[in-house]
Amino acid sequence: MEYDKIKNVKRNIIYGFVNKIILMFCPFIIRSIIIMKLSVEYVGLSSLFSSVLQVLSLAELGFGTAIVYSMYKPIATNDIVTINALLNFYKKIYRIIGSIILVCGICIFPFIQNFISGEIPPNINIKILYVIYLFNTVISYFSGAYKQSLLIAHQRNDVENNIISVASIIMYLLQIIVLTLFRNYYMYIILLPISTVFINVSRNFLIKKMYPEYYCNGKIENSLKKDMYKRVFGLALTRICQVCRNSFDSIIISSFLGLAVLGKYQNYYYIMNTIIGFLSIVTSSVVAGIGNSIVTKTIDENYLEFKNFSFIYNWIATWCTVCLLCLYQPFMNLWLGKEFMFPFELVIYMCIYFYGLKVGDIVSVYKEATGIYWEDKIRPIIESIVNLILNIVLVKSFGVYGVVMSTIFSIVFINIPWSACILFKIYFKKNVKEYFIVVLKNSIKLMVVCIITYLICGLVSFDGIIEIVIKGIICVCVPNILIILLNYKSSNLKNNYIFIKKYIENRREI
Repeated sequence: MEYDKIKNVKRNIIYGFVNKIILMFCPFIIRSIIIMKLSVEYVGLSSLFSSVLQVLSLAELGFGTAIVYSMYKPIATNDIVTINALLNFYKKIYRIIGSIILVCGICIFPFIQNFISGEIPPNINIKILYVIYLFNTVISYFSGAYKQSLLIAHQRNDVENNIISVASIIMYLLQIIVLTLFRNYYMYIILLPISTVFINVSRNFLIKKMYPEYYCNGKIENSLKKDMYKRVFGLALTRICQVCRNSFDSIIISSFLGLAVLGKYQNYYYIMNTIIGFLSIVTSSVVAGIGNSIVTKTIDENYLEFKNFSFIYNWIATWCTVCLLCLYQPFMNLWLGKEFMFPFELVIYMCIYFYGLKVGDIVSVYKEATGIYWEDKIRPIIESIVNLILNIVLVKSFGVYGVVMSTIFSIVFINIPWSACILFKIYFKKNVKEYFIVVLKNSIKLMVVCIITYLICGLVSFDGIIEIVIKGIICVCVPNILIILLNYKSSNLKNNYIFIKKYIENRREI
């Protein structure tokens, strides 16, 4: 079982990275073409509609995550009857959710223009575009997207990633052709729902082939349903918090500052979010395995794994933060030019934003694996309210900086400490003080590594691609050497070295 778990994680990470590379470079090319062939306002328009529909998707309320969590035990015990009942329940819920999103989307339809400040791109009917985006969001709920839970619970994210990779390559190639030859934004957008339908049909076909024993049938027990509703309520609040953090930022920038500013900001956010996407491969690949460990191992064993995983993940997050700090502006200058760049202060804010999010990732993974949703119900409410109020207040005085500052405040002072306290109190049953000390030490080490690496990169006098290559080499070598030097006495460094060495030896024996 342990080997299968490691094998699944390895497979998920490999194909996940392939998928993320496709989803990073292809949209990057398309975003560049849109800015050059059309205008930056089109990028802002796309971001606005995506954000509005993410808000509407709150109707999903986290049922998917709750269903996956409920599948861990029946999968471990091969309880096919319960899994089929869960699928049947999930199917009905998804159709209800799709209907709610559709109705809410139609209600917003007459007011969609109120979310835009300033000029709208010429020759564009935003209501037609909104309908296409709405259809793209709704269609998955009626075309079997609920079956994705089987792949996630079985640690077969690689299947989902491969389907999305193939569909995305085809869609992006067609979009590039449409934008380059016809400069037609409508034709570009209509390819989104077509790709969504292809993904869902392909997924359903492969799942039926891989797991013929699973089909929608039966009813789940009332006790399980009651427990699931309880978890879903906690998850719903967490999703609201995530929407306030991401989607509301875009809506507020569009409403107060206009599509052009939103487009510039989204270029920066796109780079950061791409790195987040790569790191999410790691977390999404291991969450099911951690869920299995929660069932099969002791709390002390899981706590040791938590510390080791946190150490290696923080190492990766630190390195990524340094790369963002040193390479953000040179890349933006090479990609779009100075007219689409913000001052360096925004880069600092985005780096703090990024690292703050990553500090809380491992805690979130363990909360998801242990099913701690209901107990964490108050934190998302407070975080969302504070974030939203600060967004509205600070955007008036500080513009884009105010939006990012409000998000950083809610993450650092509410999300990170509160979430950690909940996990340690409910599951690990340990004093959270040790964890906070580790987070503080890691943050200080991050600042040291960032300052030293940035100063060294400042010695580079070249411009353009040569500047990025040289600074990139510095960012590969210097931060990792500094991290090793700063942690050479750490037990976690030794434990991870032993784990990796043992894993390599086991692989040679197989």
